[in-house]
This record gives sequence, C-alpha cells and structure tokens, in this order.
Amino acid sequence: MVRLLTHADQYDIQGLVATTSYWLNDTTAPDEIDKIVRSYGLVLDNLQVHGHGQYPTEQHLLSIIKSGPRSYGLAAVDAVDAGEQISEGAQLLIDAVDASGEPLYIQVWGGANTIAEALRHVQLKRSRAELLQFCEKMRVYAISDQDNAGSWIRHEFPQIRYIASVHSWNAYGLAAWSGISGESFYGFDDGGPDSDLTSNEWIKTNIQLGALGGSYPDVMFIMEGDSPAMLFTMQNGLNAPEHPEWGGWGGRYAPTYHGSRHFADAADHVVGKSRKTYMSTHATIWRWRRAYQNEFAARMQWTLHGSRDTRTSHPPVVVVNGSCGSQPLELEVEAGSSVVLDATESYDPDSGKSAALNFSWWMYGEITATQWQVRWEVSELAIRRVQAIPGGSKVVVEVPSADKSCRAPKALHMADDVKPTCQAYHVILEVSGPGTPPMTRYRRVILKVKLPEETNIHDSPAHEEL
Repeated sequence: MVRLLTHADQYDIQGLVATTSYWLNDTTAPDEIDKIVRSYGLVLDNLQVHGHGQYPTEQHLLSIIKSGPRSYGLAAVDAVDAGEQISEGAQLLIDAVDASGEPLYIQVWGGANTIAEALRHVQLKRSRAELLQFCEKMRVYAISDQDNAGSWIRHEFPQIRYIASVHSWNAYGLAAWSGISGESFYGFDDGGPDSDLTSNEWIKTNIQLGALGGSYPDVMFIMEGDSPAMLFTMQNGLNAPEHPEWGGWGGRYAPTYHGSRHFADAADHVVGKSRKTYMSTHATIWRWRRAYQNEFAARMQWTLHGSRDTRTSHPPVVVVNGSCGSQPLELEVEAGSSVVLDATESYDPDSGKSAALNFSWWMYGEITATQWQVRWEVSELAIRRVQAIPGGSKVVVEVPSADKSCRAPKALHMADDVKPTCQAYHVILEVSGPGTPPMTRYRRVILKVKLPEETNIHDSPAHEEL
C-alpha cells in the first residue's frame, strides 16, 4: 500500500476496497487503509513537487476506501442470489466500470469475492449485451486465487481478461508474482535475484523513512507479494498493460490456451547475480528488481524533501528516433536490413543533459516465441553501438535474413501450404539517470519484419514430437 501511494501520480485510482481471503475469512480492515492514506496526506505536499501536481488528494483517497463483503468467497454470490444488498466495495466497482470509457485495471491482493459479487449483481440486473459490455472493460490481475471466487469468475465470465497464476492451492511459491522477493522463503532461483534489495536492512535504510515510510512493515515472510499487480500497469515505457505477454515489472503472462482471456505465468531466460542463466517464471519479475526497488527508494526521498535538488533523483526522459512517450515505438523493417535507433535526444530532467545517462539495448526474445526453446524459433538480433556517439545512445540493429526472420512453421501433421510468418522483434532500451538512487525508464521498439519483394522462404526444419 505504501508503494502504491508513492507511485500514485502514475494512476487514476478509482477505489481502495478491503477484502477477505483464505487468511481472513469473514473480516475486512478498511481502517488500516485509512491509516496509511492519512500518513500519505502528511507528505503529499512534498510529493506534489516531484510529481508535477499529479498525486491524488488525501480527501479523494479517503472517499474511495470501502469494504467488500465480510464473507468468504462465493458466499457473497449466494447473498446476491438471496436478494441481499451488495457491499459498498462492489457498488464502487460497478460505478467505476460504468463510468470508464477505457479499460479498468483491477488489482486483487486478496480474495476476489468483491468482483464476483459485483458481476453477479450486474448479471441479474442487466441484459446479456449490457453484461458483455461491462465485462469487456475489466482487466483483472490477481495475486493467485485466495478464495474460491476467482475460478468461478473465469468460468462464468470468460470475456474478462484475467491474469492469475495456475498452481495447487496455497502453493504460492510456484506463482510468478513471488519473484518480487520470495526466493529465500520459497527456495527458487538460488543466486539469481539480488536478495539484498529486499532485506529488512535495505528496507530500514531506504523505505522506513518519514511519516509515510513509518507505515511500512518489516518483512515477515516475503516483501510485498501483492506489488506485481501494481507494478504491471506503471507507465515506465516498458510495461504494456494490454499485452501481458510482452512482459514488464509485473511479470510476463500468456494465454492458458489459444484464444483464452485467462493469462498465466510465462518464463524468461535471465542472467542472474551469480552470472548464471536462469529460466523461470519468477525471473520475469526479479529481472527488474534493481529498477523497481530504486524507483521506490527514490520516491521515498521525495516524501522527505519538498524541493528538487541533489538529495532527490528523477526519471530520465527517453526519446528514440524523435519519438517521446511510454507507448511502444513500432517500425516496419525489411528482413536482412539495418535499422538505426537513436536515443541521443534523451535527457536527465534535473541537468537537462543526456551525457549523464546510461543506455542499454537488448532483445526480448521470449515474447514472440511459441515454444520453450526460444533459440529454435527467434534468431538473435545483432545490436551494434555507433562508436562515434559516446554512451551507447545510438545503435544499429541488424535484422536477420528472410530465411531466419520469416519462417513457415512446420510440425507433425501440419499442412504443407502454411505461409511464412515474419517476426516482430522487441528491442528494449533501458535508460538510467545519474541520481542516487538512479531511476530507470524504458522504450520498447517493435521491429515488425516484412519480406523483401520476390523473396522465397524455405520451410524451417521440422521439429516433431510424439
């Protein structure tokens, strides 16, 4: 909750609803949310200096704190069927969806019964067409199923885009979201993530500071298991909330089957702290740990200082090929061609200079792979720095030849007339500023490959499995 509030300039927060879960069956604690929001109010003036006045007011946040049903899971649906009045939290959710002309991102940090209650109410009160319209605006990211309502929602309302890890009941260590900080407690990816960045010592030094930081608890099991749902939608130039399969600070997720709106954990290859390569679902989150922890630490400094000076750092402004913004930059390129990507216009907002920035370019290959062995399907891009430009802000990308970047897939029993499919290569630019701690922003460049004219493509080698 503290992290959310320090990042609140990034969001239009429509509701803060206390819910039950497997661990808290029949009580909710909106008063605990209230306490933290009031601590936020004490540092809001300082935050507004750094967030250009985009932080929500304390009064607004207090007005949208509600409780969901004080019952476990589908008991809330049974209550709707029995004619009982829905909870304030469910009504707030319905009102927010109705008022929104764009997708509404719903983070589920506990049980999903408030959503189930709202959906059942709408289902009973509105036409089928109105219900579908309502569902199509909802985007859910659940920190696993913490009651029996989540699976019911996905079955009854498959139109809803729903991110939820698939694993046995309460086996949270198998879920991708535990990559936020859970490697020691759950015992995965030993030597991969930097555990120092989620230790009580680091938190005491960097987070438990001032009026708002004083509300941040010590680590009991893992640090902030719920935060990936919030980090998933942050506007940092990397995240693409409408494309869970593209990956970002909240992890990477893919449909559970072709055409499904239920997205579950995907895996990435990541070089860890030990310099070994790890392939896991957890790595889709911990690979960004230094960036998201530095972001949090920098924002906690904002709460302490009401001026933009050397005590505070701010995110760089990333410009690629003259384009600025958090949306992906899409370029159509020919197979076998060379593409120049130029970020020399990027700058540090505190100094106005680009020389102080650190640039890193790399290919996110897993995104466009359709099988576990990425290298069999997605050829590595050659990314070469332009030596005349110091700092690595300008690179040349060599697009693989047509026989590598535009392949006709071939597998057992596949028809012979399948047409070649060209790759859409995702190039990620990471730019870190000079402050302490440094803040990082990104630009995702999507190179959409097309065939040169009169190009014949040979089928890719068959990979048959029985």
